Amino acid sequence: SRLSAAPKPCHSHTAPGFMLSLSVAPILAGRAAPPAPPPQSGSVELISGDLGSKTPSLDNIKGKWSQAFKLLGNAATVTAEYDRAENDKFLKSASLSGAVDKIKYELASNFGGPLEATLETSTEDGTTIEVEAEVDGLSSRVTRVTGTRTLSVNERECDLELSHTLGDNESKLRLSTMLGSGLRAVGLLSSKGGGKGGLDHSLTYELEYDTQLTEGRTLSAKVSPRDGTGEVEYEDSATIDATIAATFPLGGAPKVTAKRAFSF
Repeated sequence: SRLSAAPKPCHSHTAPGFMLSLSVAPILAGRAAPPAPPPQSGSVELISGDLGSKTPSLDNIKGKWSQAFKLLGNAATVTAEYDRAENDKFLKSASLSGAVDKIKYELASNFGGPLEATLETSTEDGTTIEVEAEVDGLSSRVTRVTGTRTLSVNERECDLELSHTLGDNESKLRLSTMLGSGLRAVGLLSSKGGGKGGLDHSLTYELEYDTQLTEGRTLSAKVSPRDGTGEVEYEDSATIDATIAATFPLGGAPKVTAKRAFSF
């Protein structure tokens, strides 16, 4: 748009100490705004070994970087992850994720195996369906199918997850519900194809507890009453500029670690 003639001074009785400012937005209204830089983020995480050992040391280094961009007109994100414990010379994995209409997708490579593809969509009744597949060269195969949904049973919300792994011919039904005060009950029924066409069944259940003690301090626990196994974990990110985690496995030795993350 063309620049108009300079406006005449406005003789208003303005209180002393105040200034009249003129906005240049109308002048620039006809110009296209410069494109915003694509969002990107990254983080580095330093993880110690057991602080209770005789020689505490740096146990692992993890890194993550992501970049958002447009792919065929749709938002997408490319992500790269590094984990020194798994591969100290190269990336752990790289992935491409996004959504097309109502279908979310992710393509991930672990640099040494087939390409892993995941598709996810939701139906009108609130069921989420996820399909996992492997792509190796020109061949591909579906490896796992999962369906999740929240149901109301006796006026109590229950999370239901049904999955089937094709390679192992194993089906799992997981049902979890909140009992109150941070306590959750989880039941898992597994059925796997055995020898001579038979099926092997197993039923397990556990209790999970999670609560925030104070700001930056949490306590969580997971216990399996059937075999007496479990773990209690306390995390503190308020005392120092790091996250201290104390883990107490039932029947095992406690472990204390420190974790410090840097974002960029």
